[in-house]
Amino acid sequence: MPKVLVVDDDMAGLLMASEALSAAGFDVIEAADGQIAVAQYNAHKPDLVVMDVIMPKMNGFESCAAIRASEGGEHVPILMITGLDDVESIQQAYEAGATDFVTKPINFYLLPYRVRYMMRSAKNADDLRASQIRLGKAQRIAKLGHWEWTLDTDNVEWSSECGNILQCESLGNKLSSFLDAVTADDRGHVAGILERAKADAGRFNFEFRVIGCDDGDTRIIHVEAEPESGHLMVGTIQDITERTNAEEQIHNLAYYDLVTGLPNRAHLYDMIALAQKRSAQKNTKFALLFLDLDHFKQVNDTLGHNAGDLLLRQVSARLTQAIRQRPSIGAGIEPVSNNTEVIARLGGDEFVVLVDFVDRVEDAAYVARRICQTISESFNLDGNEVTISTTIGISLFPDDGNSAEKLLKHADVAMYHAKEQGRNGYQFYSQSIHQLALERFAMERDLRKSLESGGFHLEYQPKVNISTGEVAGLEALVRWQHPERGRVSPADFIPLAEETGLIVPIGEWVLKTACQQMVEWLDQGIQPFIMAVNCSAIQLVRTDMAQVIKETLERTGLNPAYLEIELTESLLMQDVERGIKILQALKDLGLHVSIDDFGTGFSSLSYLKRLPVDKLKIDQSFVKDLTTDPGDAAIVTSMITLAHNLDLTVVAEGVETEEQLGFLHAEKCDEVQGYLISKPMACEDFAKWVRSRQSETRKAA
Repeated sequence: MPKVLVVDDDMAGLLMASEALSAAGFDVIEAADGQIAVAQYNAHKPDLVVMDVIMPKMNGFESCAAIRASEGGEHVPILMITGLDDVESIQQAYEAGATDFVTKPINFYLLPYRVRYMMRSAKNADDLRASQIRLGKAQRIAKLGHWEWTLDTDNVEWSSECGNILQCESLGNKLSSFLDAVTADDRGHVAGILERAKADAGRFNFEFRVIGCDDGDTRIIHVEAEPESGHLMVGTIQDITERTNAEEQIHNLAYYDLVTGLPNRAHLYDMIALAQKRSAQKNTKFALLFLDLDHFKQVNDTLGHNAGDLLLRQVSARLTQAIRQRPSIGAGIEPVSNNTEVIARLGGDEFVVLVDFVDRVEDAAYVARRICQTISESFNLDGNEVTISTTIGISLFPDDGNSAEKLLKHADVAMYHAKEQGRNGYQFYSQSIHQLALERFAMERDLRKSLESGGFHLEYQPKVNISTGEVAGLEALVRWQHPERGRVSPADFIPLAEETGLIVPIGEWVLKTACQQMVEWLDQGIQPFIMAVNCSAIQLVRTDMAQVIKETLERTGLNPAYLEIELTESLLMQDVERGIKILQALKDLGLHVSIDDFGTGFSSLSYLKRLPVDKLKIDQSFVKDLTTDPGDAAIVTSMITLAHNLDLTVVAEGVETEEQLGFLHAEKCDEVQGYLISKPMACEDFAKWVRSRQSETRKAA
């Protein structure tokens, strides 16, 4: 049986580790302090050492260094167990010769798997080292092919080994004679080097690939040369295929997991460091998702470790598929691929997913939900159908830590909290962030249900002509009465609807409902006015808005002269040329178009005069203090003058006082909207209000 030396001055920890390893088939040797550990190692030569750091007489760092200095102790795997989580202590453990480390508290059920994995990695490393030794001996005794190149005549003399190295029976008397054997991808590059070498007569070296004339195998060849005299170059040629492959194997062993082929812990740390740099440069966030497979031990115990390894490989494939595409939630448009995302296996059944460029916590939560759903589908392990689940802990950079160690630790802590909640789910390290994500997902779910069940309604806020007092129009405003939360502010649910794309069906419902209501009021004898409906940026991006409006007008029978579409200034400025085309398509339908929230964006006057619009709506942020703030007063006055010079109607929104109304009237603003006139009203209340208002206007006339 493989021998494992367990070192711990804590008798309870020593007993638990020994019992777990013995039950797993290991021959356990115990030591209660560092000095005894060194003596036990020299006496028994164990295959692996599990050692605590904090011990009397000789601590784990000193004991580890002493074992490394012992005969045969250079390569024995040493797993350090520590309650310390600072970078300096971890670095000290590696400097003392530790192979890996694990922090307390230890999951003693998983310890045997960790030990077995380290022993398997050590065996592979030993095999690779032996292969490298043999390769080194072969290289020392091998004869390199050599050649001499006379530049004046362009003639080359090859040694007999050159043909063997290039796997060609005969070579011509020109240096370029072997080009036919060079792979097509490298041929132009090699030819260019040879031309420059002939012209410069200077030292050169390069590598290329050839396809053997005899066996068709691809080999990697290294060429090096230097001038012997003004007209003579001497050089060597060597097959470095095996050396290159060995270097690749060493790299893979150092940075990739042997079972799944995924990046390992060391590689993950490098990728986290790169993600930190990107986040600092772009002022973005990224998330670490710490995954643990639920009940993975049962698979190993019932089907064997080969089945367990097969399951790990299938899980890694599903994880890759799960994160290959995730929605760009912030844009609310289409899923996008992000090749900076990383999946790593830390060991056992633990995986980590690095999700880069996280705009909102929901982005990380979406990936976690997708992973849970993907893993929960059954696996086929050589004819055995197995169903497992995964539990995920999530930490965010920089909110939950500014180092890889802290982020991984906090994600691990969050994962254990998630297990306490019942497994097969996820948990953020910050409870407040986790609660926010849950609330946002719940609101998204309720938005969808309300859209299906008719949970939305419209309210209407009138606009009046500031000179005559007549009703000039009204704005349709969507409202949501949640069955449990009550009335939800549009400031809360409209941004979420835009982020999730639900604004498209909601916007179409608002348009249809508003047009139908306008037709009903006209049929009831109410004097005509203009119905204004807001249009979201997402509606313009994802739909043919002009076609949607045209079909709605045809179905409801509303005259387009009574419909106005409000678009935000910032939306039009994102792509001015496209904005002009969209506006013209709307104008061609015969309806009115206005620019909402004017003054809050960054309009260019040269573009503004080209926009085919009818109205400008001055944002309420400028109206609020126009009677007390000279700056706002000057801005509002300038906006009114500008609009009138462009033959546009001006609407001021957010009018709440008589003083504001008087100022706007004096500056010849055309229309006003706000609480001074009326708050938004339900359709029945608005019908009564508008009848009364129109009656009063007729009497006054």
